[in-house]
Amino acid sequence: MFEDVFDVRIHEGADKGSRLTMSQELQKSTEPLGHCFGQLETDVDWIEWRSSRSAFYTSAQMPLSATKNSNNLVGTLHLLCAGNQMHTFPFRVHITHRNHHPPTFSRNSYKFHVPTTLPIGSVIGILEVKDQDPVIYNSERKLAFTKDEPLVEILQDGTFKLKSDLSDLTPYTPQRMQILAIDYGSPQLFTIANITLIPVTVSMVRELHVNVATEEYQIFEWEHPQYGTVDKYRLSIRRDDQVVYEEELEAAKTLALTKITFSNHMNVSFQVTAIDENGETSSEWTQIGPIDRDVVCKGECSRGGTPLCYVGAFNRVEQFVDSRGAHCLCYPGFMGVSCETIDRCAPERTVDVWGGVDWTEVNTNISLLVPCPYNPVTENKFLERRCSWDSEAGRAIWERPQDRNSCQTQTSVLAHLGLIGTYSAKAATISAINTVTRFVRDLLSYPSFSRELSKHAHFDQKIAEMTALILDAVVQADLDRIPGNTTMLRADAWRIIESFALTLPTPYSLSSPDNGIHMKSIEWVKHAEPNDNLIGKKCRLQLPSTDESHVIRVVCASNATLFELLEPKSPVMSIKPDSEDPFGSTRMAIYMRYPDTHDNYTCVYYDEEEKAWSTKGIRRIEHNYHGYVKCETNHFGVFALLPDRLFYNSESFWKDLASHMPTVTSFVTLICTVLLLFMAAVQKNQPIDCAFLFYLFFVFMIHLSHLLLFLAPQVGEPFQFSTLLHFVLQFCVIASSGLLCLVLYSIHTTIICYDIKEEEPQGCFSKPYHVFGMGILVPSLFTFTTYYFLDGRDLDIARLFERTDWLFISNYLLPTAVLFSISIVYAVWNVYIASGTRTNRRCSSDRLLALGPAISASVTSLFMVFFFCSALLLFFFREHSPMAIFFFCMFQFFHVVTAFFFASYLFRLRFLLQQGFDSNDSTDSLERKRDISRALLEHVDTKSDIASDRVVIDGGFQDAGFAPPSHYQYIPPGSMTHIDNNNRYIPMHQNIFERAPMVSIV
Repeated sequence: MFEDVFDVRIHEGADKGSRLTMSQELQKSTEPLGHCFGQLETDVDWIEWRSSRSAFYTSAQMPLSATKNSNNLVGTLHLLCAGNQMHTFPFRVHITHRNHHPPTFSRNSYKFHVPTTLPIGSVIGILEVKDQDPVIYNSERKLAFTKDEPLVEILQDGTFKLKSDLSDLTPYTPQRMQILAIDYGSPQLFTIANITLIPVTVSMVRELHVNVATEEYQIFEWEHPQYGTVDKYRLSIRRDDQVVYEEELEAAKTLALTKITFSNHMNVSFQVTAIDENGETSSEWTQIGPIDRDVVCKGECSRGGTPLCYVGAFNRVEQFVDSRGAHCLCYPGFMGVSCETIDRCAPERTVDVWGGVDWTEVNTNISLLVPCPYNPVTENKFLERRCSWDSEAGRAIWERPQDRNSCQTQTSVLAHLGLIGTYSAKAATISAINTVTRFVRDLLSYPSFSRELSKHAHFDQKIAEMTALILDAVVQADLDRIPGNTTMLRADAWRIIESFALTLPTPYSLSSPDNGIHMKSIEWVKHAEPNDNLIGKKCRLQLPSTDESHVIRVVCASNATLFELLEPKSPVMSIKPDSEDPFGSTRMAIYMRYPDTHDNYTCVYYDEEEKAWSTKGIRRIEHNYHGYVKCETNHFGVFALLPDRLFYNSESFWKDLASHMPTVTSFVTLICTVLLLFMAAVQKNQPIDCAFLFYLFFVFMIHLSHLLLFLAPQVGEPFQFSTLLHFVLQFCVIASSGLLCLVLYSIHTTIICYDIKEEEPQGCFSKPYHVFGMGILVPSLFTFTTYYFLDGRDLDIARLFERTDWLFISNYLLPTAVLFSISIVYAVWNVYIASGTRTNRRCSSDRLLALGPAISASVTSLFMVFFFCSALLLFFFREHSPMAIFFFCMFQFFHVVTAFFFASYLFRLRFLLQQGFDSNDSTDSLERKRDISRALLEHVDTKSDIASDRVVIDGGFQDAGFAPPSHYQYIPPGSMTHIDNNNRYIPMHQNIFERAPMVSIV
């Protein structure tokens, strides 16, 4: 026997081809010699060495006698290698019991989060490997990787260590590998485990454990990770394999409170994940349990709970406190950190046999009573529903509604309505129809048809449709054949129809089966585009844009049997808002289908004060608009159609005249303004004043906008371009007022410039950048800000009487009033300065000659501003009074007349100034000499007393500031006797400028 004999194991009864298991020492010695050829020297003839596999194998079935002769089963293995080298290994065959248990890992897979900064050689973890075989040599094992791993190494005791640096790897990129655990029994068994290594920048939390876990709450505790900086934590709780709770926590927290109800028999575990900017590192799932039952401490709580306790510092049981305050365990029905509030049942909607009900929010343990939806309120019948506490869900829940007063059901109401409908179809007396209307009136007192915004009952569509059928039967009844006075019956039936329309939800449409009566609630949304609404087969309504939201109720009856004087087949339409507050002019367009084609019809409305049909506030646009009569109105009410022949009277001519006169005058003033603009633009031999030219252009645009607004209702939709035209009006009005200031300022500059140098002549003109600033920039600024803040509203001065519209005041009225006021100040100032200058004769003869047209232009501008502002204001009130229309037309005409006078004086002033400039370089014309001479003769002493010593015949030039000529002479009084009295100078009291010849303006 050799001292270093190696063991080779084979189990009892091994079959042919079974592999023998070498000992660890022999395995380790032969592994480097796998390329060598093996030769056996032994008496055991049933084993062989296979060089291709470097292992022993049985060449035949193990004989039974081998067990008895086990001490003689020895031999020698010779491995013949290259270079004439031979390695000899004596061995002994050891027959053992069969190996049944392979080595096993504690888990099939492992996951390690390894910090990238972990030093080389550090222990990553320890793998637990066990072998259950009682035979000691069967339980011997070896650990090894399935392939070479450069990052880690495994020791035989299961220690998992880092072998290389991880900083070069991408964080949170998994590195996967496999490890093998193999024993040395026969047959040789092994197990493979999967290992995932994840480089991380933040490690797992430490010391993760349950601080307190009760049936009502749990508190978890941990320490911060050893490596890395945490941005936040995430706590996860799972029941079995399903996550039931997750919460993110701040990085500074190491305690977490949850309130999850569970018991000891539940499989509940938790996990804390550390999260940074690169990724997240999760801890292992930790089991929660067992349940703590006696955790009591002192603390501060409201009347709704007891302190919530945990094990704090120094193992003291104390109340849990965090940033939200001191926590408490709440009694049923209470909630909040300190149990200071009472839980409430959320609002809920239910539908049952007694109708739909909206249950409002209510406190726990409170019962709510609501009136029965289909019973009159006066009967005091209610539905009851209780808000109770659900201990399992931990919140307040609604119980089922309880009918304790035998509420009327929907089926019973529909049955009654069916009987009433049959009765109404055969009603032939006033009492019968009153019975029908009385039942409908009682129906309107049901909570389901209440108009209150805070009502609990739902609107019932089926009952509403049946009620509409009954009301249609009343409308279709031939009331003229019913004996007796039906006036009160008609009025009462129509009031019930309108009252029923008020109960409709918004928006909603309801009609009878044959559209005999149609009701519609329209949500008039602010800033919405004009919309067309079809109400039944015979009515249409078109609403304009509005700056406030409203609800409009519309009723269209296909016949007018409930109204006297109207034709039976004529439709009747009621348009009324829910709001009782007035909201100004609406300018609605209404369409009603006319009964026949024999007459032309017009729209009328029922005047409640006069108790008669009236056309006040209504204008017919077209008597046949695709089968409808199209009208425009500015108020709500009940509308119908009447033939035109009923309205022929002596006032029709004046009404037509008042209707068409603004259009005619606007057209005439538009033509006159175009003519005046053409005359100003083609002045002969004179430069063009841009300020006055642009002023006339903007006045032309104002007249054009007025004309379009008058024509719009007659040729199309009356409010389709209303907003755009009002913006044009605002721009043109502000621009014209600013440009008029420039024109009057240029006149003012002409008056105060007494001394004019020959090389620097000045005329009555405005500078271009002044024209651009006042005529383009300033009005553009105000108009753009109005458009930006207006948000879809119309510019209308009438809004000032309904409420204070600061946008209209600041961007429209204020700049216009300020600029026109400046124009008036300049005009008055010009008259004052020019009159004083002419009286004192403090200027040259050229200037003195031009003062007359300057004064006349300034005075005329005052009238022009008055007529212009009056026409602008009256235009906004054109729909309120016929007198406003009359004065608008008159002031519009007067404005264009004064504009012609103003232009003529302005042209005269510029002509005289231009002639004065030209005279500096050439001899005065004959006409100019005569003008100057006539102006100066007014200041000559023309007394006819010939008894004076002598008369100086110098034409008054010396008194006017001119030097006397060298050839003047004195004539004695006696020499004057031959002068005829008719040839003497007669004193003239007229203005010299009025006697000056007019100059052609073309």
